[in-house]
Amino acid sequence: MNVAHVDVVYVLLYDQTTDKILTVLNERFWSLPGGKREHGEMLLDAAVREVKEETGLEVKIGPIIHVREKVIGEEHATFITFRGEILGGALGTTDAEIQRIEWKPLVEAEELMPYLGNIRELLDMNASYGIEGREENEL
Repeated sequence: MNVAHVDVVYVLLYDQTTDKILTVLNERFWSLPGGKREHGEMLLDAAVREVKEETGLEVKIGPIIHVREKVIGEEHATFITFRGEILGGALGTTDAEIQRIEWKPLVEAEELMPYLGNIRELLDMNASYGIEGREENEL
């Protein structure tokens, strides 16, 4: 059996003042903003693009905070979650799959996205991420 591999990136955007994270509802479930990396695209660039498409926000990508894998039908998917920071933009979407964009309390988000585990713990996670040939301050 030949299984194709896909990388899916997500970005955790946290608002300290309200203690909420930004979530999106697609046609089937709630998730963090994100999606599949396109061929030849760096993970970082895919994360920035997907957040912009799904939420209208411009973000700065921080460290990797969560990684999971799953085989779904004929695809082996690796899910990579970055922490992010909002730089600008206005909440809205150009993605037809996105039904709603909402800031959710951590407890509610954990119930809707149990695969993330303890979200408050993720806020303190830091895994090194870099792109060879790109200056660190570009990340």
